[in-house]
Amino acid sequence: MTATGDFLPAEDDRFQEVAPSYPTAFGIELTPRVQGIALALLGLVGAYFLYNFLVKPVQEQKTTLETEVAQKEAQLEQQKASIQGVAELRAELDAALQQRVEIYGLLGNSQSLDTLLLDINQQIQNSNAAVADVLRADFDRLDRGQLAALGLNPAQIQKIRTQLAGDLITQRLLYTSELSQFTPSAPVPFSEGPPELADKLDKQTVEVAMQALFPQTLSILRNIERLEPLIIIRDFQQEIASPPPGVTEEQLAGITRLLDTRFTLEVLVPSIDPAVPPSPPPPPPAEGEAPAEGAPPAEGEAPAEGG
Repeated sequence: MTATGDFLPAEDDRFQEVAPSYPTAFGIELTPRVQGIALALLGLVGAYFLYNFLVKPVQEQKTTLETEVAQKEAQLEQQKASIQGVAELRAELDAALQQRVEIYGLLGNSQSLDTLLLDINQQIQNSNAAVADVLRADFDRLDRGQLAALGLNPAQIQKIRTQLAGDLITQRLLYTSELSQFTPSAPVPFSEGPPELADKLDKQTVEVAMQALFPQTLSILRNIERLEPLIIIRDFQQEIASPPPGVTEEQLAGITRLLDTRFTLEVLVPSIDPAVPPSPPPPPPAEGEAPAEGAPPAEGEAPAEGG
């Protein structure tokens, strides 16, 4: 007979289930679940601190730098546009000054008057030399074209030689031209033009008197008209010159005579340097303020009463 029951061991404490033990903190048992929650909270807090103390300042600094970069780029673009505008204004100013110089170049100056004086003297000398050649030349070999340029013809030359035979001095005096007066005056302000030209132009007059043949006188006047400066001829007077001493009017009847011509040249000369840009106008007065003394009133306003 087998007795089994007597040999079955009683339940041993070693085989009893023992509940796991966990550390505690602040009276809270740190179970895995609690530890997981705590770790999650620590992670969130750490992420919060990392974001606020590391990421957020860097992000704000990045945003600030991007804003500054955008502002600098905008300023740079404005400067580029401003530089381009300045260059365009400079080009317009240079073009306006060049046009201004060209316009003022149409006016006279001391050099143009000197050139005119030399030119008139040169024409007179050339004419006197041509007349002298005609009077010395063989009558049968006279150049008809040269005579026509002097306003003479063979019949007139023959009459001179016949009536004044042997008197070469008188023959020469009949056709000797001269410039008897070329007197420029000191420039004075030009007050006859529009207000825009005030203090910008001077007027200079030149009194001219000469004695010459009609073709020569006409040539001199045309040469004055062809000059580049703007010159106005005023008070033109012309009459037949008196005969040389010892010669009567009857002897000179039908003979081309010298003419006494007098006129006044009026020349406008710049009183400023056209290559220098004018000063800018004064700024308009602020609202309620009177314009500066000497400045024109604003548009639509009546000029201030004097005294």
